[in-house]
Amino acid sequence: MVKSSYEITTRLRQRERTFKTVGGLFSKDRIAKSTQLLIDGIVVQPGDHILDYGCGYGAVGVALADSAPGIDIRMVDSDIRAVRWAQENVRRNKVKGAHILLDHTLDRFADGYFNVIALNPPVEEGTEAILEMIDRGRPKLRNGGSFYVIAKVRKGAKSYMRHMTETIGPSKVIRKSGGYWLMRAERSPVRQVGAPDLSAYEHTVETKLRGRKYTFCTRAGIFSRKEMDEGTRLLIESVEIAPMNSVIDVGCGYGHIGIAAAHMASVGRVVMVDTNARAVECASKNIETHHLHHARKNNKPRVEAIVSDRFDAVRGERFDRVISNPPFHAGIDVLHPLVDQAYAHLRFHGRMYLVLMRYVGIKRHIEKVFGNCTVVASEGKYTVLMAERMTEDQLAAHDYQAKTAKRLELRRGTSARGF
Repeated sequence: MVKSSYEITTRLRQRERTFKTVGGLFSKDRIAKSTQLLIDGIVVQPGDHILDYGCGYGAVGVALADSAPGIDIRMVDSDIRAVRWAQENVRRNKVKGAHILLDHTLDRFADGYFNVIALNPPVEEGTEAILEMIDRGRPKLRNGGSFYVIAKVRKGAKSYMRHMTETIGPSKVIRKSGGYWLMRAERSPVRQVGAPDLSAYEHTVETKLRGRKYTFCTRAGIFSRKEMDEGTRLLIESVEIAPMNSVIDVGCGYGHIGIAAAHMASVGRVVMVDTNARAVECASKNIETHHLHHARKNNKPRVEAIVSDRFDAVRGERFDRVISNPPFHAGIDVLHPLVDQAYAHLRFHGRMYLVLMRYVGIKRHIEKVFGNCTVVASEGKYTVLMAERMTEDQLAAHDYQAKTAKRLELRRGTSARGF
């Protein structure tokens, strides 16, 4: 059964808290051990300015917000889903003095603004992305302020502590538990604070797709940042897109699928969406680099990248093609809604293309929703699935889905009886 949301009730800093979350967010169904360790280890003083950097659904910020009088806490995340649920959880827990922001650069904050910075990054962010977050955060810490980072020992903790010692000030491990280190660096007043060099976290991918050469800018924290992954390549080579087609690339990353699609749909509209603001910023730059940002289609940009949770930013718009390379670790609580919403946003005879590593379970759901699903390409560990919408109006679509589901059930029953 697919859950549309999860609810967590727990005690944090001697108070009972309730959080609502969704699939796709870090530690969606429980408070992670790392989060609990970070919350318990942070020292907060009255009037502190606190940055909860990479706030997720808001557990750390909510727990700290009323730890002392007069606290001003900024909860920041680059993922639009995290920001929305952090806002919801601040309301649910009646927290005051907390401000939630969609951001990844921290440019909006003055240097030296925060007394405390807390960073609890998901493991899948990767070492390079976490080092960049430390570098973006450190100028915002005032002299004598504390920078807390929690990480697994085997997933980069020693590298983070060494980097904080070199760039912020003396660092030490203040708590250890379950393979995690909670580290704290104190801003040294004698340490020169300069603007961090972030160019080390920028990358370039050069590749050839469908006979055309491409150069994409990428950065730390974005999937396949140093080279084109083979699943994406297989997907791009497998899709059929006509010049007039309208296309949406869901989970666009740095825009490689969408930009290739824009050259195939040479006079059609192409929308790229991603939940992550960092990815959308890269995709927008790549749209400009490939000179696709000037043209308009029906009073909208012909090619654009938008921060959006799946189809939220294009409600009411229908497409000829939905294309996606979902994260390999995505569960059914992410994949099933993607398929359901793709169907609703496709035109009659519109097609959905997905590339997956493990596809058997999701193929059944696609067949249930669309009434059809075809393997159009398979190479190594990747498979491209295609499904076509065969009905026009929603009422007919529901009837079609019901008949298809019954037919599939009968087919499975026949197979089980051995006929």
